Amino acid sequence: MLTWGVDNFPFLIYTSVTVLYKTYMTVTKNEFGQMNMWAKEPSMYMTKEDLERYGIEPYAERAQRANSRWAMIGIISGIISYSLTGNLFFGIF
Repeated sequence: MLTWGVDNFPFLIYTSVTVLYKTYMTVTKNEFGQMNMWAKEPSMYMTKEDLERYGIEPYAERAQRANSRWAMIGIISGIISYSLTGNLFFGIF
């Protein structure tokens, strides 16, 4: 029968360290073969629901939106320039 007294203290420590190691820690070896335990880094991935909830916009979408807005400004300025001067972009072309 398993009792949780002083006799089983090393087993309890070993079990808790093993569970901690498998869930929260990762082991690496340095150039001398020594093992180091480091905490696992959290993943940097956010789901679409998280992005919408916190109002975070990915870089690619923000860059695409800025690019399209500047392109529309260029087209509108070319139309206005052509209608005022008869040349595209205020006499350059």
